Amino acid sequence: MKISYFHILQNLEEEPSIEEISKKLIQLGHENTYHESILDIEFTPNRGDALSLKGISRDLSVFYKLNKDKDIYEEPIEKLNINFTNSDKSACPNISFLEIELDEIPNSEYKDYLERYFVDLGIKKNNFFTDISNYLLYELGQPTHCYDTRKMKSNITFKKLKEPGGFEALNGKILSLQEGDYVFSSEDELINLAGIMGGKRFSCSKSTAKVLVECAYFEPDSILGKSTKYNLNSEAAYRFERGCDIDIHNEALRRFIRIVLDHTTISNLRIKTFDTGLRKNTVIPFDSLKISEILGIDIPKLELTSILEKFGFKVNGHVTVPSFRSDVESLNDLAEEVARAYGYDNIDRKKFKIKNLDSESLVLQENLAPREERKEYIRYNLVKSGFTEVINFP
Repeated sequence: MKISYFHILQNLEEEPSIEEISKKLIQLGHENTYHESILDIEFTPNRGDALSLKGISRDLSVFYKLNKDKDIYEEPIEKLNINFTNSDKSACPNISFLEIELDEIPNSEYKDYLERYFVDLGIKKNNFFTDISNYLLYELGQPTHCYDTRKMKSNITFKKLKEPGGFEALNGKILSLQEGDYVFSSEDELINLAGIMGGKRFSCSKSTAKVLVECAYFEPDSILGKSTKYNLNSEAAYRFERGCDIDIHNEALRRFIRIVLDHTTISNLRIKTFDTGLRKNTVIPFDSLKISEILGIDIPKLELTSILEKFGFKVNGHVTVPSFRSDVESLNDLAEEVARAYGYDNIDRKKFKIKNLDSESLVLQENLAPREERKEYIRYNLVKSGFTEVINFP
């Protein structure tokens, strides 16, 4: 993922160099390179929360103070009367719809913060609503999809296909969707391959003045592999597959509104959220001594607490994992968070002695080829020496 160094600086109170930012990101586990002012960052599959300007800035907050969050629309919003059916709430446990109608469509010259997104990253503009949707994905990491309401029918259904169906994607590609794919439909017409790409017929244009904005959370398994299967380059799928924040929808849509209001006036504004409440935040008993033991270093409890709180965790006798970190489930995961901030290179090396081979290990080697013998010898004796086995040799 490419992120502008100058966009990161806007979120920080300090002004570290791009070289320093790069090194701090590597310490945090985000391998990267940079050219001029653009950082090209690689993310491990479990860190979907970091795939945005906000996510990267949040990780860097363990080293630098952050500026306040971006402005959002804070006024009450009228309830949207929408005929929506969710046929699989386990796959889509949270979804919101926002209806916006403009008094006037703005020209393509945007406010500086929005204009710099396209200029700095060399991204082509499409139309007003699509441009905001793309920028919001970059800023917050939450995909949104905009339907031109002039082309929509009266009802929307989220469902799993029971039989194959034809679909023209936003990029013009004709797809033969298969049984088991999750889709949105309106009066039995497919309008969106859920979490991947919308339909071309319902897309926005430069003349679109009224839209329905869909903001959803999909369980990663329901989306996984679909963009590859249909050879679709989908930034939305890339994030949904790695896990988005199930609780960010209100912030994301109110930020969407704020960006619209920065450019024009709104004549109609309505919203409706469908939240099953199926997802709950993970709570882990807080044991600072155990975390220090896992890391092999003695870190004071107050320092452990400070690190975790800067990463967004709430610590009060136990640790409440934020909704954007669904990958954190145990004390071992919390220890890894602390180690990222502390720096693995700052943890002193300790020598250990592998115990001598016993009869069981010798028997193990007798029936193995030389390469397998060496792997099993190392594996067996590391475990015997107190190490925890978490992954097999490839």
